[in-house]
Amino acid sequence: MRRSHLIFLILLPIAIGVAISMIRRASQGAEVYIYAGSGAILAGDVEDALKRLGIPYREVDEDAIHRGALRRGCRVLIVPGGYTAEIVSALGSRGLEEIRGFVEGGGLYIGICAGAYIAAEHVEVPGRPEGLGIINVTNRRVRGIGVVEISVIDPSHPLVEGYGERIRIWYQNGPHMTAGRGVEVVAVYDDGSAAIVSARFGEGLVILFSPHPEGSSEGGVDPKELGTLCLLRNAINLGLGP
Repeated sequence: MRRSHLIFLILLPIAIGVAISMIRRASQGAEVYIYAGSGAILAGDVEDALKRLGIPYREVDEDAIHRGALRRGCRVLIVPGGYTAEIVSALGSRGLEEIRGFVEGGGLYIGICAGAYIAAEHVEVPGRPEGLGIINVTNRRVRGIGVVEISVIDPSHPLVEGYGERIRIWYQNGPHMTAGRGVEVVAVYDDGSAAIVSARFGEGLVILFSPHPEGSSEGGVDPKELGTLCLLRNAINLGLGP
């Protein structure tokens, strides 16, 4: 065996070990947390999008949130699409209060579809249970799945930096939002209801996407090809900085 080959075989396990260690450190030091607990069946699509953007993240479930995980290094919390009723039930009053405290203290909350539903004062599921109450919106449930077009009405907003007047984006039963006082409407559906909104809550910021900037693996929609991947990056940058 040549000496160069021997050196390669010796160094390969070391290199692999270093790479694994770096990945672990990146995950442990991540400032972006994704709720991947009960009901968050579309968390994987958001995780895939963050990997493509090169943004480290950490998964948290309802138990971790109950134990105060958001108070330990989290700057951005993303609550993805999924089963809205199951998510709000799993979080319970304790989890909702932990998230409220996180945002009020200066954190960024990004709610996508189900994550947008639970951000309102009351959640639009049977019984209308208490939601987070961190943004003044009223949600209307509208059924539908597929690529839709939304109109940007505030082109100066950093959320839509790099975008034109119309955006094609994946939609999957998301809320059609009516914005109240203090809420910035960034983009709307053709019926005039809000599709993307933003508002302050305490020292923090709330961003809601009714549609899915992360695309859909199940629907075969690549967010990079569709052009919506940067919407998610723009949103996260508002919590982490460019």
